Amino acid sequence: MRPAANNKVEKAVFIDGEKLDWSVDVSSLMECKRMGPEYFLAAQKDIEKHFVESVSEVLGRHVTSAEIKQATITGWI
Repeated sequence: MRPAANNKVEKAVFIDGEKLDWSVDVSSLMECKRMGPEYFLAAQKDIEKHFVESVSEVLGRHVTSAEIKQATITGWI
């Protein structure tokens, strides 16, 4: 999160201060959850895979989910 216009807070994924143009279709995710836990877990794995691919593309190198988690802890993401 970071300050936005009109004293609001912008909630998004930022990498080194730049906003990542990426989102999750929450309605589809909730539909998977209604279908059962195995569908929900599969959807979460798919989201993770695509997120890692997107971050890797933005950075211009392959990253892992562990690297993303560490970057989140340190505040880089």
